[in-house]
Amino acid sequence: AMDIYSIGYHHAHDRDFVIDRPNGISPSWLFLLFHAECEVKIGREIRSVPKNSVLIYTDGTPQYYRACNDYYMDDWFHFTVDPADRKLFRELDIPLNRPFPIGGAPECSEIIRAMTYEFYNSKDYHYDISLLYLQMMLFHLSRDVHTKPQTTAMKASAKYDRLVSMRWQIQHAPELIGTVQELAESYAMSISSLQHSYKSLFGVSITADISESRVNRAKSLLSTSTMPLRQIAEQCGYHSEFHLMRQFKEQTGMTPSEYRNFCK
Repeated sequence: AMDIYSIGYHHAHDRDFVIDRPNGISPSWLFLLFHAECEVKIGREIRSVPKNSVLIYTDGTPQYYRACNDYYMDDWFHFTVDPADRKLFRELDIPLNRPFPIGGAPECSEIIRAMTYEFYNSKDYHYDISLLYLQMMLFHLSRDVHTKPQTTAMKASAKYDRLVSMRWQIQHAPELIGTVQELAESYAMSISSLQHSYKSLFGVSITADISESRVNRAKSLLSTSTMPLRQIAEQCGYHSEFHLMRQFKEQTGMTPSEYRNFCK
């Protein structure tokens, strides 16, 4: 089974940062998620690599990467693999020893944050949990790498980055989301372009995504707190508790009060 040796989350460095290991590291592999543009040496060629890219070095592979601006940041961990793990990488068809961009960088980084917490924790099963997070992230990576062909052209564009960032905010901070028009303006897009691009990329309309995220947040607060409905509405980005009640009933078939009682 995979074994994590060391791990770091959001490690920042200045412009002088460089890692140069001509003989690589044995027997461990190295996973890198770049949060800033950097330069990587592949063979004899030095390439510029954009942020939100992943690089997985296998054991014994020369490692060279460095900052190319005033700021460098990455998530990383060293780990070992056995024959079954190597087979898993082949089956998931995750690129090795070359950088590749990913759309789900915020999600992967959150998983690494959780891995880091569990790795340095002392609670029961902390190490087993960190390994489960690692396996989950590999499946996320494979799914990200093998996205639908129609998204390929968008991946290289700034629009793709903006849309991914927007969806992450919608799903993780719905209380900060205003109207679709306000979102379009804040991301320098027209409403029609935003609606079309969002639906094309994620397979769901932006209004439906916002609605579902707010209801999911409301479900969580209703089932885990005694917070009054008015306050829950504010925490979920609703204009009023009546707006919350109407949308919650439409999506779940239950009123917020009925759902709270159901969860007791």
